[in-house]
Amino acid sequence: MKISRRNFTQNMLGSLLTFSLVKSLDRVDALANTISPIVRKWLIEMEYLTQQLRQGKLKSIDWQSQIESLLSKVDLNDLLSAIDFDRLAKSAVFPEDHESAEDVDFSHNKGLPEELSFAPYFYAMKKGTAIVPHGHRNMASMHMMIKGRSQSWQYERVSDEGQYLTIRPTSEKVLAIGAVTTVSDLRNNIHWFKALSEPVFMFNIGVFRINPSESFNGRDCIDPLGGEKLRDGLIRARRIELKEAYELYGKS
Repeated sequence: MKISRRNFTQNMLGSLLTFSLVKSLDRVDALANTISPIVRKWLIEMEYLTQQLRQGKLKSIDWQSQIESLLSKVDLNDLLSAIDFDRLAKSAVFPEDHESAEDVDFSHNKGLPEELSFAPYFYAMKKGTAIVPHGHRNMASMHMMIKGRSQSWQYERVSDEGQYLTIRPTSEKVLAIGAVTTVSDLRNNIHWFKALSEPVFMFNIGVFRINPSESFNGRDCIDPLGGEKLRDGLIRARRIELKEAYELYGKS
């Protein structure tokens, strides 16, 4: 059964990020009237890579590398124009203990299908708030900084143990404008962001349920700071519900 992008979004962000914070495409036209040929070419390439991923012709780790390379070549001003950044920034919502997300619509453009293989979003955070530590299953995603600075942490999921995940830290850095991070089941599949400036805006794409025969259940939140430190830098972190994740990590 085909599942709507809106339902995917709610699953991906969690029940506390309600529909009111993920603005509906039928109420908000989040697309500039014109997209430059350069950006259109980039979007077509992103769609092609994601189709290849969904068809099993491209491994998710290779999708990550190619998406990162592709975005590094895009002029930021062209991207901001394409997503109608000025309007999105003006209407952005800033919750006290987590991010907000707004749909971006790239459909109805020459060379692109009516329904894309990925879902694009505009993320907003106020200083001190976070996208809480979490992993995913059966999906890939990309976050690109388009305004502000954010602290970023990424981990590998080493093993699952009931209510615990054993993870390995792989990256801790400050992201400036233009920085890109990606996650998938095969590389850096747990991440966490904290806004260091006011405000922080990110461009995001999500590729949900890559394998349609496998389940997809949104975010798998964990408590890395409260985890047990093991040898070789590993951490045994407790699985937590989204509400607790917001309480522990949503606002510093």
